[in-house]
Amino acid sequence: MHDGKVSGVGFLNGSRARHAEEAIGQSEGVVSVLRLTQADLKPAEDALGIAKRFFDAHQYSKAFQAAKKAESLAITLDERFTGYQKGIKGLQSRIASMKRLGLQTGPLEAIVGRAERLVLSGIWDNGAFVPNYFDARLLLERTELEGRTLQEKAEGASNAIFMAELALESLANLEGPADPVEFSKGASSALEASLHEATKKLALGEADASMEIAKDIDVKATRLKLLYGEAVKSLDGTEAHLSELRGDGVLTQRLEGQVKMARDMLGRGVIEPGAAMATRLRMESKTLGDTSHKATTTLGDAEILYARLQREGFHSYEADAAIRDARRTIREGAYARSVEHLERALQAFSRRTNARAALAKAIEETQTRVRLLKGRGLTFFPDIQEVLTRAEREFQRGNFTASSEDLRIATVLLDQVTRAPTSNR
Repeated sequence: MHDGKVSGVGFLNGSRARHAEEAIGQSEGVVSVLRLTQADLKPAEDALGIAKRFFDAHQYSKAFQAAKKAESLAITLDERFTGYQKGIKGLQSRIASMKRLGLQTGPLEAIVGRAERLVLSGIWDNGAFVPNYFDARLLLERTELEGRTLQEKAEGASNAIFMAELALESLANLEGPADPVEFSKGASSALEASLHEATKKLALGEADASMEIAKDIDVKATRLKLLYGEAVKSLDGTEAHLSELRGDGVLTQRLEGQVKMARDMLGRGVIEPGAAMATRLRMESKTLGDTSHKATTTLGDAEILYARLQREGFHSYEADAAIRDARRTIREGAYARSVEHLERALQAFSRRTNARAALAKAIEETQTRVRLLKGRGLTFFPDIQEVLTRAEREFQRGNFTASSEDLRIATVLLDQVTRAPTSNR
């Protein structure tokens, strides 16, 4: 029986030895193969050496565990090294791509050296001190992502700069200006300076600021181009309108001189002020037409009305002066002031008309009172009728002052009669 127990122990030890030996052999094979990848497998090799020493000391279980640990370390280190190498290649490729665009890559290149130092600094992993491929890979991937983001922004900014250049070229080559060189210089010089600034910021890595400037240039150049066309069209319309007014006898020299100034500004590329002036001149041209028409029409109506009132006996120094001033200001081209003078005349006519209507109403009311008192044998009745008849006659002649005086006398007499006691009637 004792011999059987010894035999069983020997078989068990032999089995453990075989497993340990097989594990060591497999681990050696893995390490040998992975050593070709240039990964730092020293921690795995150290674990493999420990496994062999355990085996030599007949500690087969520990030898087996150490061999398996060596294999696991070798595979892990290879995988991490592969990821680290991929990260380096990705970042280097990004750096090369950015250099082709003229972007600064110094900060990214510095990260490669930093990653290498991070690998050498090592970390403790499962009881073994191993190269820090993992954190180095994360650093490289994060940096590559930042570089890609920057490059994408830079490419967007570059495209925006290209579009801005096209917009500037389109603006500079507009048809119409007599001196294209002077026009181009005036219209695009400020925008070209901004374009230079956008290019500078892109070279410095400020892609967002560069894109914003370039897009603003594109918008402004396009707007200036449209503004120029609208301004020229507006000035053409204004000149045509002024020609019509000139044919009607309206004085247009002042506005014609300003139209010439606006065209000169546009021709020199001073587009925004020239366009603003063109808009103002279009409005002033319309105002001139409306005001001159109103002045001449109102003057004609006022002259006809005043002639009729004069035939009726109306004379007014204020109306004479207002009409005379209106004629003079029309000859001078001051049509708005002419309208003001004519309004003075019309106010005089209105006062005359209102006074005439009021006097006519008063005469009619007095006639009604006289008719009611007729046949009562009043002593002053014939005198009242005579004065009232004279008031009516003077009213018909247009002598409102005399008519008003006679009417007042008649009214006073009537008031005395109506206030007298009944026994005296």
